[in-house]
This record gives sequence, structure tokens and C-alpha cells, in this order.
Amino acid sequence: MAYIPLGVAFGVLLTASGVNWYWAPLSTLLIYAGSIEFLAVGFMVAGLPLYQVAFASLIVNFRHIFYGLSFPIGRLRGRVRKAYGVFALTDETYGITSACPGAHLTGRQITVVQVVSHAWWFLGALLGQVVPESVKGFEFALTAMFLTLAVNAVRSSRSAALVLLALGAGAVGYVVDRYVVGESFLIVSLLLYVGLISVTYRKDEEAAE
Repeated sequence: MAYIPLGVAFGVLLTASGVNWYWAPLSTLLIYAGSIEFLAVGFMVAGLPLYQVAFASLIVNFRHIFYGLSFPIGRLRGRVRKAYGVFALTDETYGITSACPGAHLTGRQITVVQVVSHAWWFLGALLGQVVPESVKGFEFALTAMFLTLAVNAVRSSRSAALVLLALGAGAVGYVVDRYVVGESFLIVSLLLYVGLISVTYRKDEEAAE
């Protein structure tokens, strides 16, 4: 249900930017990619060329490559459900379906989670059309949601090492983004974190043998 205030925030932003209201429900149905939808409002207003939009979308949604490594798509039966599972894979649904107790959800339950989340996002975008622009604070819902998912993930894994690796990767990503290559925080942090946990996993496997 946290998608409702997120959708409302998107609807308010879109309306305040002077974009026709019907783009809110259309984008929630066809794009449904969270943060890139917010950026897309600026793209539409600025009239950016398609190649710039495509590149920005790749950078922002680069993290989804790593989600695919552990998303339980094998539990989804049929091409339609698998295709929708990939399309509707967001940060929040990934966090729910890949961590305990969500890691034990059946394929049907995963699909229900994604459909309900998609519906809440759509509803929120519609509600955003009637909320006054003067109302503030909806944008914090995204931060609050990520914090909640992060806390639940730490509680589920109970691994201090993974948390330290994530913090270290984030610190390196921040330094690279600030002093070396701008707008590279997410890519650098994710690549480094995947590399670190891969090395840790290999060492644990060798120790077990």
C-alpha cells in the first residue's frame, strides 16, 4: 500500500509540470519503473531526444540486471506470467520476494504481489490528479519504503559481513561518483558489491570442501 503515496507524488509532479493528466495512468501501466517514471516527467517537459532518454533509463535501471540473478522466476509458470514477472519487477517487489519469508512464496503468490503492487501504483497516480500541489511530503514515501526493506533484509540475513560489504561498496561508489565519474554511484556500488560477495561465496565454498 506504500505505492499509493508514491503514485500520488508522481501524479502531483506530473500535473504540476504541465503534462496532460492522462500520462499518469498510461505511464504507470506501460512504464511502471518507479524512479525512472519521475525522471520521465522532466524528459517530456525538456523534450529530450530518444537516445538520451534510453541512456538515462539504462543508467537508472541498471540495478535490475542484478535483481535478475536471484529473482525466483523459475516459480512462475507459463510465458505470460514470466513475462509479467520481469516487467513488474520493482525494487520493492524484489525485496519482498527474494528475502525471508517472501523467499518461500509460490509462483502464484509472487504474481499476486506484483499485480496488487501495480494496481496500488496506478490508483495512486490517479489520486494524485486531485491532490493540491501545495501538499508536500509524499516524496519521502520512497525513502521510507527503501529503509524498511533494508531493515527487513538485514534482519532476515543476520549477516554483519554483508552489511559491511554493502556499506564499503557504497562508500567507494560515492567517492568515484564525486571525484572521478559523475552519476556513476549506482553502477560502481553494485558492481563492486556483487564482486565482493562473489569472492566471499567462493571462499566459503572452498572452506566447506
